[in-house]
Amino acid sequence: MISVEEAWRRIEERIEPLAAEPLPLEAAEGFVLAKPITAPIDLPPFDNSAMDGYALRAGETQTARAERPVKLPVAGEVAAGGWQDKPVAPGTAVKIMTGAPLPPGADSVLMLEDGRLRDGAVEIRGPVDPGRHVRRQGEDVRRGQVLLEPGLRLNPQRLALLASAGIREVPVHRRARVSLLATGSELAAPGAPLRPGQIYDSNRITLKSLLRAGGSTCDDLGVVPDDPAAITKQIRTGLGRDLLLVSGGVSVGSHDHVKQVLRELGMETLFWQVAMKPGKPLLCGRLGPTWIFGLPGNPISCVVGFLIFIEPLIRRLEGKPRAKPRYAKARLTQDLHKKDDRRHFLTARVSAGSDGFLEAAPTEKQGSAMMQALAQANAFVVAPEDCPFIPAGKTVEVLLFNG
Repeated sequence: MISVEEAWRRIEERIEPLAAEPLPLEAAEGFVLAKPITAPIDLPPFDNSAMDGYALRAGETQTARAERPVKLPVAGEVAAGGWQDKPVAPGTAVKIMTGAPLPPGADSVLMLEDGRLRDGAVEIRGPVDPGRHVRRQGEDVRRGQVLLEPGLRLNPQRLALLASAGIREVPVHRRARVSLLATGSELAAPGAPLRPGQIYDSNRITLKSLLRAGGSTCDDLGVVPDDPAAITKQIRTGLGRDLLLVSGGVSVGSHDHVKQVLRELGMETLFWQVAMKPGKPLLCGRLGPTWIFGLPGNPISCVVGFLIFIEPLIRRLEGKPRAKPRYAKARLTQDLHKKDDRRHFLTARVSAGSDGFLEAAPTEKQGSAMMQALAQANAFVVAPEDCPFIPAGKTVEVLLFNG
């Protein structure tokens, strides 16, 4: 067996992000930027008004007082989307709307509600500071400046920045494509009648849901019996994807054929068996460009393996350079005991305590096939290898189901 850290190191040293592809801005939300984006224009692209009001020369308002207002004739109007080449003549003002270009000669804007329009002139009852309510060209972003660095996930805020710079298309890492296969002669589809000795397959719906939550596409290859020929055929079908996930058939039983099939197909094995519970008989390898994971058939083992290794790998492939498992710190609500020197992952419910710090309450039942415990949980408490006992109140690491 190898440690969890060593298993992840063997994965990490072989990760190469998936190829970049151009996407329209409208379709790019959630994707990760593959290359830096520089601004093709200044933002704002011209001096403009931050308010509805009057564009004027600030120097002509410095003597204005409530008892002795300055009066400037209003000589024209500029709306958003309009333009005025003619300079504002000395001793006049121009009505201007929010976002409209500042006319030549003007250096300030008087808010509409701060002036009083009478007989075609605006009365100004106090001095206006130079630059008041003016957004200067390039004060936000200069042309040629880097807007976004590679490795950033495109969220609505970042898309808004790119759109404001006139960018229509962005280079992003494509999403991972995954094939999913379950093995086991004992598995029946939910809803089908159970024959003696059969159980319902839950791993495929679990893994598909986890994959879709992260945005990955998934080809479901169904369930195959514990037959080497059938397993080989379906694995060959799944090798056209970035990842192939196979649940079941990776332990040491006489009907566990997945490892042998993959060996015969030429898979490079990175590791098999990790010092953790549940999930010890986890298999990872590469066959050509395809990452292959053989996950234990027990449902909770399957989830733990996915969260520790597969989910962060997918985020790395999709361009997140520092993606790792989603760990957090929480305060344990009860004593924990464990018997062996493996790292244990215990189903738990994590929530904010009265002081705002996370608290982790392990589920009443623990075990790699305890489905109700899985349904009650939103995290796993991590019990380290060298800790046979952890007292209540101790701060522990928790592995979260999501961010």
